Amino acid sequence: MKHHLLSLLLLAATPVMAQLRGNVEYNLWAPQKGDTLMIFAEKAYIRQTPSAKGTILDSLTTGNTVIAAKLNETELTMKGISAPWWQVKYKAGGKQKEGYVWLGLMSLGKYTKDTVQFIYGIDKVIPGAFKEAEPRYVVQLKALNTKHNVIDKKELAVDGGQYAISSEAKLLGHLGLDKVNTIVRLYFSGEACGIPNNYYYFAWTGNKLVPLPEKTTMFDAGAVSHDEVLLFPKEPGGQAGKIIRVTTDEEFGEDGETVVNKKTKREIYNWDGEKVVKQ
Repeated sequence: MKHHLLSLLLLAATPVMAQLRGNVEYNLWAPQKGDTLMIFAEKAYIRQTPSAKGTILDSLTTGNTVIAAKLNETELTMKGISAPWWQVKYKAGGKQKEGYVWLGLMSLGKYTKDTVQFIYGIDKVIPGAFKEAEPRYVVQLKALNTKHNVIDKKELAVDGGQYAISSEAKLLGHLGLDKVNTIVRLYFSGEACGIPNNYYYFAWTGNKLVPLPEKTTMFDAGAVSHDEVLLFPKEPGGQAGKIIRVTTDEEFGEDGETVVNKKTKREIYNWDGEKVVKQ
């Protein structure tokens, strides 16, 4: 990541802190009534009341789903993650039931390619090194088969707090990479001027997830911009067996529009069907 190069350029904006105490209605999950939520944790207890001490009604595992019924503003912090409880509807033992589940156990998103389901979520939050520092989110991406067994998973740490107010994922197809079924892209954004947008890529080979080069973009209006573009083989300018990252940094003059300094860098990564190696 390039945050050590960008940190001095960030604005002092302070958006709502996702996953931090006191922001029950604002979090990366952002479910609405009627949404289908998928269990991300290995086990999630459905409780009679919105409390970690509430009577356990059922135990659901990774890949099971529930329907969001009503937000409860009771908040729980576990493994550094602060999130509310939701009253949910679900099926167990062939019966329709209701109960409460802690939102921190749910996936941030689910995506399907053929018979494989990809889900990602926050495993834990690491506090900042000092009081004013933003936390880090330890995020896991899991590939599940039709029986909800984990085929493979990968873990990464992303900047949290104001750097991760929203998130989404997307399946991009193979984009010309040999022996790749699809590429999974995770995205985390602060959605504010001067805050980076971070993209993380994983190749799915049919039995494992392989980390690919990442990219970051940032625009501070009238001051600087940092833009990284990844070119895959199938895209214009791409090359067979390679992933090309083009980085452009620009500084703007006093009028906020004229580019007074521009630097471009090009990096090439070779793909052999199993891994990437920087050239």
